[in-house]
Formats: sequence, structure tokens, C-alpha cells
Amino acid sequence: MLILHTSDWHLGRTLHGAPLGDSADAFIDWLVALVGERRVDAVLISGDVFDRAVPPVDALARMRRALRKLTAITTVILTSGNHDGAARLGLFSDMLSPSLHVVTDPEVIGNAVEAGGALVYPMPYLEPDLVRQALSDLEPDGESGAAPPLPRSHQAVMAAALRRVRQDLSARREAGDQRPAIAMPHAFVTGANPSDSERDIQVGGVPSVSADLFDTLGGEAPLAHGLDYVAAGHLHRPQDVAGAHVPIRYSGSPIAYSFSEAGSAKSVTLVRTDDTGVASIDAVPIPTLRAVVVLEGTMEELLARAPHQDGDAYASVTVTDPARPERMVARIREVYPFALIVVHRPSQVPSLAPARAVSASRDPREVTEEFYEAVGGRPLDARERALAQDVWAALRRKEAS
Repeated sequence: MLILHTSDWHLGRTLHGAPLGDSADAFIDWLVALVGERRVDAVLISGDVFDRAVPPVDALARMRRALRKLTAITTVILTSGNHDGAARLGLFSDMLSPSLHVVTDPEVIGNAVEAGGALVYPMPYLEPDLVRQALSDLEPDGESGAAPPLPRSHQAVMAAALRRVRQDLSARREAGDQRPAIAMPHAFVTGANPSDSERDIQVGGVPSVSADLFDTLGGEAPLAHGLDYVAAGHLHRPQDVAGAHVPIRYSGSPIAYSFSEAGSAKSVTLVRTDDTGVASIDAVPIPTLRAVVVLEGTMEELLARAPHQDGDAYASVTVTDPARPERMVARIREVYPFALIVVHRPSQVPSLAPARAVSASRDPREVTEEFYEAVGGRPLDARERALAQDVWAALRRKEAS
């Protein structure tokens, strides 16, 4: 069978105030077409479909549209991430489609979704403080008879969740079920490369889980036939994670949500399985509606690039002229209309003589000129010097009166 792995849609998010709804719509339309053309048997969405717990109305409508189109042609398995409000995301489960599985409750972890020729284990985001009691499988306390809470860490709660997967999968393997098994965690796995656009999930000083947990499934030793693929969510760069025998992959976000992702190709992952395992794993590039670029150079160099290059991209622009150019932001946005950040940072700090002490005997106009040169990177010109002198003269007349 053919499985498509995606995650971190973050519907409702903006990029430095710029709305990204058009980019989200373009991705959804492309995704639906790809699923139909490739005859994908199941789509796995590993969390963070929304950017916040209470998503805006347009994000809800966009997600409902996506699910209706996808479930008409394939099976969709969707879990909640650290940005999603699990209860609100669970509202989509009322769509009454046998091809839609929305999993937001950590206590159902270990119940496999039988997606045709594969066993899929959805794993919503596990906030340690919220699930360390519910997932606890520690020996009961002698006095109360209740299991004590797990340690306050992502490693502890993920290990406990995977032990539930192990229990179900072991029973199936012993019964002769050798179908490929896929887990869908939403977590930061050690060895992966984050970007600036993910929300920190650090708890107790440790934000990550070790990759080898997915080999052992929280036990002491791996099963003879354990997981065949880990469809991870949370990080926005598409990447494979080393450190385990089972393939662990982040599909990444479909849209760049920070300038740290400039130059990083976006993709979804197609996983082809056979009767007992994974036959192939391939990344399919996502067409970009509007690129994200980081530009740096003098005003002359930057203006020369546009409009033929990067003129329609979301841009972070750093101007490196020795002195801040006049009308810098306006001139940049005339040729880069989607420049969201425009800053001035001289390529070389001006070399100035050691600062002279300010004393009552020094002319304030001289001090002003030294300050301007230190900050602006050049001396005052004749017009600016005359203006400064007029201001000081007016101040002195005011003092005298």
C-alpha cells in the first residue's frame, strides 16, 4: 500500500504579520490532487494542523474543506500536536466518515488503526504534566494502591506510551499478524535539526526523546518485528533522524514559517509498504506559492537584484551600506513588495578616535557631531551641520529667556 506522511500545517499562522491563507489553500489543493493521482491508500497527519488551541474561523473552514476532500478518496489518520487544542480538534471526528480517524486522547494510545495493509499507531502530543499520571505503568504505591506518576519528562511519558504500543503489537505478532507497523509521535527526537519556528516543548530541562525508544518500544529489547516506520511531527525541516534501526522521519511543515527555513525545500513523504515491511521512502517536493529568502547587501546591490530575482518572495533584507540610506525601507519595498523585515547593519563598524570626555568646556555642537558620526557611520554634511547649529541656537535663546 502507499501511505502519505505530512504534519505541521499550522493553519491560521502568519509570517511576521503576513497572512499565509493563500499558501495553505495552494498546498491543500496540490495535496488532494497528489493523493488522487498516486492513489494513496492513507494520509497520516502527525499533529499541529492548527497554529493555536483556538484557531480562527477561516482556519477551521480550511481544515474542514481539506478533510472532506481527502476522506472522499482515501483514509485520513490525524493526531493533535502541541499547538492544537485537542478538544477542538476532536470536533472533526463528528464528520461520521469511516475513512477519518482523529486521535487526541492519550489514553487510547496502543489501539492500532488497521489501515488496509498496515497497522498505524496514532500518538497525540504528550505533555508530561498532563499525562504522567494517566499513562503511568509503575508499580502501585503500597499505601494508596495507585500507580505513582511517571517522572516529569518527555522521555518517561513517551516510553510509557510506546510500551502500550508494544503490548498491542506483541499480541498481534504472536497471532501471526506481520503487517507493517507505523507510529505517529509528535515530539522532538534527539538528533533532529530544529528551526526558529517551532514552539519550545522543554519540560524539566529536557525537550527531547531518544531515537532508540522506537526500536525497543519502551522495553528492554526490540521485538523480532517491531515498528517499520516512524511518521514524526513537530519539527518543520524535512529530515531523517539517525540513532535507531527503524526509519524515523519528519515530513516537515508544508510552508516555511520562519526565515531560518529559507532555502529548505518543503515536501511530503510517500511510504510504500509490502506484506511485511517498508519497501521505499520518498520525498515529494511541494510547489511553493511564495518563496522565503534572506537577502543582504548594499542598497545598490539589492536594488540591482530586483524585480527579476526574489521580487515576489517573502524577504528578510539587511542593508549593509556604511551609513543608513535615505528612505531605506520605502525604497526596498518598492522593489521587494513582500519584504517583511528590513534592517540596516553596516558591514564595517566605523573606525573612530577614542571618545573624548564630555565636559562643561566642550561645545555641545561638537559633541553632537561626534555622536552622529559614531552612530551613523559618517560625518554630518553641511546641511545637517547647519540644522544642528540652528537647533542649539534656539535652545540657547530659550535658556536665556
